[in-house]
Amino acid sequence: MPMTPPDCARWFTPGTVVATKDRRDVTFEVRELGEVGLPTGRLVACDPIVHLCDDDERPEPFAAEVPPGRYRVQIARASFTYPYDHTVNAAARLLVRDAPVARWEPARVACGTAPEDGSPGYGVDAGLGCFLDAAAHHAFPGTDDEEGVIWEALDGPGSPDAFLAEGEDGHTIAVFSSGWGDGVYATWVGYDADGGAACFVTDFQPFRFAGLR
Repeated sequence: MPMTPPDCARWFTPGTVVATKDRRDVTFEVRELGEVGLPTGRLVACDPIVHLCDDDERPEPFAAEVPPGRYRVQIARASFTYPYDHTVNAAARLLVRDAPVARWEPARVACGTAPEDGSPGYGVDAGLGCFLDAAAHHAFPGTDDEEGVIWEALDGPGSPDAFLAEGEDGHTIAVFSSGWGDGVYATWVGYDADGGAACFVTDFQPFRFAGLR
């Protein structure tokens, strides 16, 4: 079955309202999280609690590389009145360049492997996703032992559902809660008309409990 790319034209437009089949409105807002450094230009998306620091669980970077630099991260948040009043992270986007997306492709990892069902995506078991550089795998020590800067942020005031953290050697990470929780979530690459990567978007399936998917 073909995969459907995220509806970024609506999700990342502040104030967008989507009606469900139950005639309950879903309202979208966009949160600017800040910039993540990609010193190698190789982006990784994963569950940070499960995968960081452990070489046996080390995730592969995406095959699509970008010029080394710092890139903005945005979170599209969806506020539901059905099935109950709740706000979730609908998607996370890393912006490479300010250009319209001409086509979407699933973000395949560099090693060419895929989950057993053949679909691209990463598994979430701790309710979190993240963006970071491939060289930053060991820059957040203690994450796998419930210690370090990521856990300090998670345990801080307000239990933030999206934040930036700085690790060793100046490496940064963007961490965000994964929609309605655990699952397998696909990341997409949006290419501009010239064929360059304009953005990466992880789709947290905001409508999976609202009867729209």
